[in-house]
Amino acid sequence: MREVDFDICVIGAGVAGASIAAYLGRHGFRVAVVEKDMREQDRIVGELMQPGGVTQLQEMGLGQALEGYDAQEITGYALFLRDQHFSIEYPGAQTGRGLRNGKLLQALRAELLAQKNITVLEGNAVSLTEADCVISGVQYIPKGADTTATVNAALTIVCDGMFSAFREKLSDTTKTVSSYFLGLLMKDCELPFPGHGHVIAAEPSPVLVYPVSSEETRVLIDFPSDQAPRKGEELTHYLRETIGSQMPKEIQPAYYRAVEEGKFRVMPNHLIPANPRLKAGAVLVGDSLNMRHPLTGGGMTVALTDVHNLADRLIAIRETFAQEQIEAAVAAFYETRYAANASINILADALYKVMSDPDLKEACYSYLQQGGKKSEVPLSLLSAINRDSNKLIQHFFAVAVHGAKRIILPHPTPANISRSYRMIRNAVHIISPLVLSQRPGMFTRATFSVAEKVFA
Repeated sequence: MREVDFDICVIGAGVAGASIAAYLGRHGFRVAVVEKDMREQDRIVGELMQPGGVTQLQEMGLGQALEGYDAQEITGYALFLRDQHFSIEYPGAQTGRGLRNGKLLQALRAELLAQKNITVLEGNAVSLTEADCVISGVQYIPKGADTTATVNAALTIVCDGMFSAFREKLSDTTKTVSSYFLGLLMKDCELPFPGHGHVIAAEPSPVLVYPVSSEETRVLIDFPSDQAPRKGEELTHYLRETIGSQMPKEIQPAYYRAVEEGKFRVMPNHLIPANPRLKAGAVLVGDSLNMRHPLTGGGMTVALTDVHNLADRLIAIRETFAQEQIEAAVAAFYETRYAANASINILADALYKVMSDPDLKEACYSYLQQGGKKSEVPLSLLSAINRDSNKLIQHFFAVAVHGAKRIILPHPTPANISRSYRMIRNAVHIISPLVLSQRPGMFTRATFSVAEKVFA
């Protein structure tokens, strides 16, 4: 039997890595965490946690990581389209959190540092070590050193984020950039709907606004391009004139101050469907494994759901922790995670593409504005309170049909009929590849295969 120094080696102490290390450490595992920088980071990602993510943290006994640094309760969403707006509350009085990512990470990392059976190794992971076709740990360069050191472990959990150095070795997926978010931090902003995420259905693409502390509000402006926006006079003019003119009037003063301050941060929005390759001794978790457009704020919820799923399977075999059991636990995690996360992944990229299609955007806004189940169920899906992907598909096409009726009636001219058909065809082409990427059942695969042919 292979000798090991640790039961678990976790690469990366971000949301996924810190959470799974803390959770496993509490259950007696000897855990090594390799993280290149344990200092508090200033990031524009991971600042909105949906209620589904909050629930995952609480169920793992890590809910205290949301306390003590001015995180804001989020109770629902407000939608803006030109001069119209309305709000929707999360069902069941559940709440999400708007927060600074660096504060959350330091709170989660504090859980690691408080546990004697967790060893935090600050340094840069450079390669996975392998013996007899089994990953046996990781080589890393300790901070301040010139040579590598080795961590041996029965299982290496790779959580090194969107720019993972190890994804290609453990996955067959393709990473694409769907757009870029430009982030601004507004100070002392008056929100039209306090305690809500705000989605502005702007032209040419959406803008997100949500509180991250009692004095700070995040703005994320989407740039639908495969090239990052460049700082300069042209960008400042675009932010001030094109985007600023579409912001709610209550937000505009703080927004214009932030634009003039000029402290912009840019982040690529990746689409990474999960397509892991089983490799004994290692597993991918978090953004290393799977990413979707951040429009719906589902990233941390998916990561924490995966953490909970995998960790509980490892805890169940804690007493023996044999290689065959570990491999079976990892295989079961990979297989079951699709059903748990499909609705979040599909909705994120589907909604982004809907917001970029003028007719579907109008249809979506009008559909949700009707209230009742037509807004409650979609928001329960966005918040990951409800994870029924069939409900998501049902409401997605209900939006398309609703939009088609609005175009055709009361004047069913040939032009209007053709326009409504194009909208439904676009809806099929938007959602079909997203559904199929989540490994659905045979009936769903067959249905969407037929739909793609019909609306080719």
